[in-house]
Amino acid sequence: MTASHSRRLLLKSAAALGVAQLTGHAGLALAQGKQTISGTTFPGAWESAHRSILLPAFTKATGASTNLVASLAVDTVSKMVASKANPPFDVVILDEGPYLAALQYDIFEKVSVDKIPNMKDLPSKFIDPHGLGVFVSGQVIGLAYNTEKIKTPPRSWNDLLKPEYKGRVGLAGLGSTLMMAWMVEIARLNGGGEENMEPAFDFVKKLLPNVSAVSASPGALATLFQQDQIDISVHYNNNVGDLQGKGVPVTLARPDTGYIHIKSTMHIAKNTKNPALAAAYINAALSPEVQTKMADDPYFIVPTSTKAVFSKGLLAYARDMKAVEAMSSVDWVKLNPRRAEYIDRFNRIVKG
Repeated sequence: MTASHSRRLLLKSAAALGVAQLTGHAGLALAQGKQTISGTTFPGAWESAHRSILLPAFTKATGASTNLVASLAVDTVSKMVASKANPPFDVVILDEGPYLAALQYDIFEKVSVDKIPNMKDLPSKFIDPHGLGVFVSGQVIGLAYNTEKIKTPPRSWNDLLKPEYKGRVGLAGLGSTLMMAWMVEIARLNGGGEENMEPAFDFVKKLLPNVSAVSASPGALATLFQQDQIDISVHYNNNVGDLQGKGVPVTLARPDTGYIHIKSTMHIAKNTKNPALAAAYINAALSPEVQTKMADDPYFIVPTSTKAVFSKGLLAYARDMKAVEAMSSVDWVKLNPRRAEYIDRFNRIVKG
């Protein structure tokens, strides 16, 4: 099977695809203990982390359960917009870009420290200025590679173009924040940026001979490492940590221009029938206990609470929050108006 044919197959399949301390309300567990809310997570390591850490903490705090659905941010927003009067989810996690793009649709409920008391432990920069959500975590993007197949660690994004990586590189679709943030970084390093992605598309065209597969999501990209279909890719630190926990010989290298940092937000769906439980869910996600566990092995998700502890593994990427904030990031306000155009162009390029 040719690399181009493999890419087309994957893109086709992608298209088809203490109680009171946590809640701040001691009576919530008794009042609503039999209820179930619906929430979203991201596919891959995020889903594993939320199921093993956040969901038990939320249930302990409230007695309620969660119907957790793995969904890319852009897909989550589409479903919420399509069912505004009767939202399919009570609480959602999104990346910053898709969230800002969704503000025009009026699909989020106001949040407040009265309902989410753990917000008081967040720096002001992690509280949404629109009052419609909270930044709950962050991720670091670098060069993931198989340490058994690649003995010399990659040092630059340009290393992906090396002839020895022909048929060994994996990418995710541009609908993911992972790839969009990386494309902005490549554009920026070559004279472009959020509003001029031409240098990034030129880079992708040069990269195609090395690309073995384009996955539906970052989580599916991690699976390609497990299946030995790829040996190197752009990836999140938490997905790499999850793979390491499963015994996959993968690590994350820091490019010479530095890591990229993206942030994730949580929101209460407007018109939800369970606003109190949705708020309690976000409050549990912001608790020092949950944030510290999420930051530890194997997920290494960057916390936002000032009471959370950076794990030893997370310190390999950043010594503290100031170091994280110094990393490259994306101006989503500039990028979002052209995001759909960029996704369509990327798809056409990789399909050949």
